[in-house]
Amino acid sequence: MSTEMELKLQLEPQHLRRLRRHPLLQRLKLARPTTRQQISVYYDSDDFALREMGVALRVRHIGRRRIQTVKTMGACVGGAWARDEWEWEISTDHPELSLIDDTPAAALFSAPHLRQSLRAVFTTEVKRSAYRLGGEGWEVELAIDEGQLTTARGAAPIAEIELELISGEAGRLFDLAMELQQDLPGRLSAASKSARGYHLAGGTRPRPEKGSAPALPQEATAAEAFSAIAHGCIGQLLINQDCLIETHDPEAVHQMRVALRRLRSAMSLFGPMLATPQTDQIKEELRWLMGILGPARDTDVFIEEILEPLAAPLADEPGYQALLTDYQARKQACYGSATEVLHGARFTRLVLSLGKWCDGGDWLLPMSEEQRQRLERPARELAIELLDKREAKIRKGLRRLATLDAPHRHLLRVQIKKLRYASEFFVSLFPGRKGKKTIAALGALQDQLGQLNDIAVAYESLKRHAEALGDPTRLWAAGLIGGLHLARLPSLLKEARKCGKAWAELPAFWRAS
Repeated sequence: MSTEMELKLQLEPQHLRRLRRHPLLQRLKLARPTTRQQISVYYDSDDFALREMGVALRVRHIGRRRIQTVKTMGACVGGAWARDEWEWEISTDHPELSLIDDTPAAALFSAPHLRQSLRAVFTTEVKRSAYRLGGEGWEVELAIDEGQLTTARGAAPIAEIELELISGEAGRLFDLAMELQQDLPGRLSAASKSARGYHLAGGTRPRPEKGSAPALPQEATAAEAFSAIAHGCIGQLLINQDCLIETHDPEAVHQMRVALRRLRSAMSLFGPMLATPQTDQIKEELRWLMGILGPARDTDVFIEEILEPLAAPLADEPGYQALLTDYQARKQACYGSATEVLHGARFTRLVLSLGKWCDGGDWLLPMSEEQRQRLERPARELAIELLDKREAKIRKGLRRLATLDAPHRHLLRVQIKKLRYASEFFVSLFPGRKGKKTIAALGALQDQLGQLNDIAVAYESLKRHAEALGDPTRLWAAGLIGGLHLARLPSLLKEARKCGKAWAELPAFWRAS
């Protein structure tokens, strides 16, 4: 078994041809490139059982040779992908499943009905030009793939670069990609050929994905914990970028924004350890991206939570219909801006910079004994300290919830969100302590306070918009909308207090019982 570490950039075909003459290839190539025609046939059952288990099985045809490969779906490591991989040279065009029996992947193929039902589900045919690049202490294969993905439902073009780490540090992949990206408008992608093939074969489209907490080892240091947490956030960002570009699903924008918030929350948690010039640059770029995605998501929420629920009672109000049309147009403009940015060079540079910074940033180069101790501090010890501090702030705020004004309720909600994210990040360090219940209770409380905040800002937003247009009908409708939602405040506040009490009664999962 080997672990494949690769990074993928999608380009237009004309840019692939330019790439072959790029100075980087001429400067770093270790030998003449090889060009081969490759046909890869992917196998699965009719119900895509292998995909559901997170594994891909293919047979690659290279001239007369046949290479069987089993890959796991892997994990995103700062924009690159790390996957377990097993390969064998075989003598037939079809999978030889007995070869898998001696690998850790054997259990995934153990069901007799699965083995009997495997069939070819899609094929990729590409011309692959492979370059061996290298320098002192590192080697990378750069592959230029141009061709087509074919299924019974249709075909799709393939035009991409794959950078695979042969030896050395993973940061080299990001260095090479950033140098190429200065001259070629490539887009970093999390979508493998197999993922694209399954969507095309099944007639499906990518779906938005929520982030997941890393499984931190009990002995993890603070530096190791932050790196794992940050990689997960970047993976969530990149997966949902692919989804948004292909589907324009509003939930993909939401999940990209959540990924950024989780990452910024993690950076705040580990703040003293990360206080370096590179971190300041990263923070500035994250603020820029939040400024692009934020308005799109905010407009979505405004339409769904404030305007659309009143469609029936205000159906005869011309001002209401005008406001709804205005905000729908605003939403379309915001999504257009967001999609344009995702195709742009600045976004790609940001994700590549994040990937390298996670594992090779200046924050990992301690300039003092104090910084070294911060990096090497046990993550579990740090987690207890941070969770205690954030919990205390929330308990204090909840005791005054009934008397808080809207701005202070919003600040309390932000603190709750930060504690929820921190709990998700660290929960694996405290097994068996009912952390999931605490996280769910914090989520329910956050939702209630979120609705209160939406109502608090809704009327002022509508009022400013109507006044700017100088339209009395819109202003009248804004007042009606504000009044109808303000009537909900007492019940929402009562439910928020109930959720707060439910959370407060739960034991802190990070403390010993």
